[in-house]
Amino acid sequence: MLFKYLPVDRLDVIENLKIRFSPLRSLNDPFEAYPLVNISEDINPVINQTLREFDECWARAPESEKTKENRNLYEEMKEDFLNNAQDISNPHKLGLALTDFLKHLGVLSLSRTNSSLLMWSHYASCNKGYVIGFDEHHEFFHRRDLKGDIVRPLPVIYTTARSSVNDSHYAYRQKLFGEKPIEWSYEEEERLFLNHIDSRFATSKDEYGMDVILTDIPKDVISSVYLGSNSSRDTKYRVWEALRQNHIQAAVYQAGISRTEYKVEFEKIEQECL
Repeated sequence: MLFKYLPVDRLDVIENLKIRFSPLRSLNDPFEAYPLVNISEDINPVINQTLREFDECWARAPESEKTKENRNLYEEMKEDFLNNAQDISNPHKLGLALTDFLKHLGVLSLSRTNSSLLMWSHYASCNKGYVIGFDEHHEFFHRRDLKGDIVRPLPVIYTTARSSVNDSHYAYRQKLFGEKPIEWSYEEEERLFLNHIDSRFATSKDEYGMDVILTDIPKDVISSVYLGSNSSRDTKYRVWEALRQNHIQAAVYQAGISRTEYKVEFEKIEQECL
């Protein structure tokens, strides 16, 4: 199972069954947006690999987004990337060019744990929010790329040194999208990626000036919900009402504080317990 920690002001996720895949620039680690690229030798393999990756992203885009206008925009982005990349002489600047090209790639950050004290505090409104448990075997998490291969959530690797991108396919994907400083290891993060081409679907801009585009969540991918230990009666009511209105069959748990250990404990509850 994979988990998403959510603050109390994001009850709309379970109410409307829509969630954001955030651009790299909108994530909370400043190193996300600035990958290092190894150009000690020929940079062409790195450039070609990037173009292949984004051809795959285009292939995975919803058919409704594959318009002539978006295709032209996509080709312009590729041309701009190629023009800039060929003139860049250091890894940091090439990383910036890659990041600009990647701004249409959305990331859904999930966790393998629902009991992190730090994450309940940082991402769930100091235990006033909630956590959604997703069925990781659902097809939502297992889409096919251009080659027909199933693309699964990518486990994040935590390290003390910044890695540079090379032309190895596996290493390229992992190093560009799935490495973070060791300080973030408590998150036990896995990432799901989605290509965003059409900004017309944006509902607003975030604090970094990036488009906020919400993606539909299949109701049957939600298998459980965990209410924070400090969640209000109103929050609990809205969660239960969202489950009822959306016909979601999910177990609901109330988080509590252990009396003997520094950990979160969960008790399964029914609506009449509220």
